[in-house]
Amino acid sequence: MRVAFALSLVVLAGAASPAQEHSYAPADIQAGQGLYQGNCAGCHGPSGDAVAGAELGTGRFRRGSTDEDLIRVIRAGIPGTSMPPHEFLSVGDARTVVAFLRSLPVGGVVAADAGEVRVGDAARGRAVFTGRGECTTCHAIDGQGALLGPDLGRVGVELGPGAIERAILDPSAEVRAGNRFYRVVLPSGETVTGRLLNQDTHSIQMMSGGERLASFLKDELGAFGFAPSPMPSFRDELSEDEVADLVAYLLTLGGENAQ
Repeated sequence: MRVAFALSLVVLAGAASPAQEHSYAPADIQAGQGLYQGNCAGCHGPSGDAVAGAELGTGRFRRGSTDEDLIRVIRAGIPGTSMPPHEFLSVGDARTVVAFLRSLPVGGVVAADAGEVRVGDAARGRAVFTGRGECTTCHAIDGQGALLGPDLGRVGVELGPGAIERAILDPSAEVRAGNRFYRVVLPSGETVTGRLLNQDTHSIQMMSGGERLASFLKDELGAFGFAPSPMPSFRDELSEDEVADLVAYLLTLGGENAQ
C-alpha cells in the first residue's frame, strides 16, 4: 500500500523574521543546523520552541537583535539561567548557528514528513531487520540489542514513514539530536569516534566502538568535532520491496500495531 504525507508548517503571527534582512550561504546554514542539533536541540528542541519564552523560530530574541548579540549569547551563555556558555564554539561556528536560526520560517517547521512512501509487510520487514539488514549489530529495541546506535523501541511513534524511509536510504541527511557521532583526536594522533552522549565547556562523553563509554577533556585533545553518521545507506543494498517491508516493521515499534 502507499501512504501520502503532506508537509505541515505552523506559522505564528508576529513581526517578519530577520532572515528576510540577511543573506547567508547555504553551506553556513547547513553547518549551523548540525551544530544546533548537537548542542542546542537537546534543550530548545528541533524547532527551537521547547523552552518557554525562548521560541527561537519566531525571529525575535529577548537578549539581542543583531548577529553579534546572538553570537555573544551563544558563546557566553546567560548567567542565572539554564543557558550555559558554549565557549568551545568559535565565533565562526556560532555565526553559522545564527545563520541557521535566521533561516527558520517564522514559527519553525513542526513536521516535515512529505512525499509518497511505500509500506510493505511488517513480518517480512522484521526478517530484514534481524537478517540481511544486520540492523541489530548497532541498534537495540527497548534495551535489547546493541547500544552503539539509537534504541528503536519507539521509532514507530516518534517518526513517520517518510522520515523512516529517509533514515534507511540516506542516513546522514537528517540526524536527530542525541544520535550524532563525534570524533576526537588524542595527543598521540589516535582518532576515536563514537556516539555523542554529552558535552560541556570542558569535557566530552561518548560511546565509542565496542560500546565503551569514554570521556575526554577538551583542552587535552588535538582536535574534536562532529563526524558523519556511520550508518550505511541501504539504497543499493536492499531491494525496493525490502525497504518497504523494513519501513512497515519499524512503524510497528512502539505504535498501536506493536507486536
